[in-house]
Amino acid sequence: MKKTLQKGFSLVELLVVVAIIGVLAGVGVVGYQSYTDSAKERVAIANFNSVKRFMETELTLLNNNIQTVSGAINSYSTNCAGSTTKYDSEASDKNIGKFLNGAVCYFDTSGYGNVFKNPYDPAGASQVVYNKNTSALEKGHINIAFFTAGSRAGLTATELTSAKATSATATKGHFIITYATADDTEGTSGDEKGKLFELK
Repeated sequence: MKKTLQKGFSLVELLVVVAIIGVLAGVGVVGYQSYTDSAKERVAIANFNSVKRFMETELTLLNNNIQTVSGAINSYSTNCAGSTTKYDSEASDKNIGKFLNGAVCYFDTSGYGNVFKNPYDPAGASQVVYNKNTSALEKGHINIAFFTAGSRAGLTATELTSAKATSATATKGHFIITYATADDTEGTSGDEKGKLFELK
């Protein structure tokens, strides 16, 4: 009887297959990384646009006396705990600080409205932050801040000269919402450009 030998793959053939798999995996990882970065950017910019539209709606209603009490924003002094009182434009203790704190808390991870987590933060911290200097911003932050003359990039010359500086205790004034395109950097063009608002 003849014995048939079973032939397997040679070591060289196995090494070639492993090398091909390694090259394909490397290309796949780069493509996946690019895809996830693109998805994070789209989510962050979409959230930024949502915050701007939300504030436009609230200010339209309050500034034009369509309503005197905000339908969405609570009045907060310093943090997002404890208040269920809506911001009232006719209240004796009203101020822009309470309005902006309330807006930030609306989007905060421990807040009472839409939660916007920063897609660039592995810990899942809130994307919307309150009155930070440009140097304190992290990539993806949406900063709701008091306007201080000439302090924000991306505004037109007309906006910079017509807007008035404001503080937390003022009853009305200008504020700006900006997007951090990178750590310590605010967007200045396109969908990443900040927008100036006024609470009257």
